[in-house]
Amino acid sequence: MKLISACLAFILLFFVVSPALADYNSAYSTYTANYSKYREAYSNYQIAKSTYGTYKTLTAQQEAISKLQLVLQSRDDLISSYYDLLATRVPANYQDTFSKISDSEKNWLSDHGKKISAASTLDDLNSASDEFENRYPQMDAETKQAIKAVLIAKENPLLSRWDTLAGQISDELKNISAAGENTGIGERGVITARNKKELAVAKMNEAQNTKATDLFGAQQKLTESLQYLREATGYLNEVLQGITGQ
Repeated sequence: MKLISACLAFILLFFVVSPALADYNSAYSTYTANYSKYREAYSNYQIAKSTYGTYKTLTAQQEAISKLQLVLQSRDDLISSYYDLLATRVPANYQDTFSKISDSEKNWLSDHGKKISAASTLDDLNSASDEFENRYPQMDAETKQAIKAVLIAKENPLLSRWDTLAGQISDELKNISAAGENTGIGERGVITARNKKELAVAKMNEAQNTKATDLFGAQQKLTESLQYLREATGYLNEVLQGITGQ
């Protein structure tokens, strides 16, 4: 049985820097506690497994069975708490979808936990472990899709606010021009900025269209999108400096 890492370091970092909310703090605390329990249980099982492989005694066998049972139980608890953690962060337009996914997987984990509790041999437990590992790619895809939805939802408001600001600047330029005053780089600068902003939108669309399991690829596209947005904002600042002289 391989050690299953429920979250990438990036995912943990992402959640740590998220704004503190009561439901998130509670879910995160539960998740990190379960992660520690799982790693400890896995370490203890490796020792018991090695001991049984060396001595082949009934006592060592029973210890290995007991330790493996704890690993599988703690792993199910960990994944269940991971869905709870994600539920505190998914955007509103994805909540219903993710809620159904989460309920389905947590029900599966609950049923799976009953099999683990009923198992009495290493073969039974290894069979239960195989069931989980066959299911895990589906869980991995679902949770990565949820993370991607969260990341994209964070950028959408930035794009919306940028459009509002650009519109306000364009209106001000028209007023200045109508008054016969110099607008500096004026609307040409706004157009250049808008072109950069459109590149940001294109990269965000690429991020949305990446495979559900390609979280790293989506993150790269979003990073590129944010860079284009920064450049677009820099151009708007130049326009403002031309208007205000500051």
